[in-house]
Amino acid sequence: MTEVLPGILAQDAAELREKLFFPGFWQPGMIAHIDILDGTMFGATCFCDPSSAKASEGKAIPPIELHCMVQNPMPIIEQWKSIAPETMRAIVHAEIERPLAPILHQIRELGLETGVALCPRTSPNVLNDLPQLPDRLLIMGVEPGASGKPFVGEPILAKIRRVRSLHPSLTIAVDGGMNEDTARSVIAAGANALIATSAIWSAKRPHDAYQQLTHNNTLPGVHNI
Repeated sequence: MTEVLPGILAQDAAELREKLFFPGFWQPGMIAHIDILDGTMFGATCFCDPSSAKASEGKAIPPIELHCMVQNPMPIIEQWKSIAPETMRAIVHAEIERPLAPILHQIRELGLETGVALCPRTSPNVLNDLPQLPDRLLIMGVEPGASGKPFVGEPILAKIRRVRSLHPSLTIAVDGGMNEDTARSVIAAGANALIATSAIWSAKRPHDAYQQLTHNNTLPGVHNI
């Protein structure tokens, strides 16, 4: 079964909490992928205050994966880890204007899993410069900055196939433009996780949309979780 992480790109505290506490949605084993944008990398911003992600009133929140689309991620990651202990993984972009390896080391020092994200035009060769591979690679299927953009297509599939051939055991996730059709194509190319944002939250029944993506994208002979 393919790993599907519901993405959350919140514009305010109410939206963040609405999705983290969506009635009947979050089940054991599900992980929330939270986008962090402060305008320093892709010109877009979103609400990303971890104080709104605190469990309260007997309500639990799911484990959290942070997707840090920012130039200075460590203060944000440290704040989330401190306020929301459910934070279990932090992904930073290869395009960051800071040395990548030390940032990944600091993330590991916090006891978190690491991830590296690649924009559509970024070569996976950046992994060659790292002393240690991240726990997962996040390949962007769209240019970052907003939800609902169309999947770039074949260049992304070719990138997935290349990474899979070079790193057979690496978890490859794809973020952006995911729906039932594009999800099947990236899984067939070798991805074993995907992030779905608008495909889930724009649906009338988000849990049904999640289940459909999860169970309809298990293909024989490819790298599924």
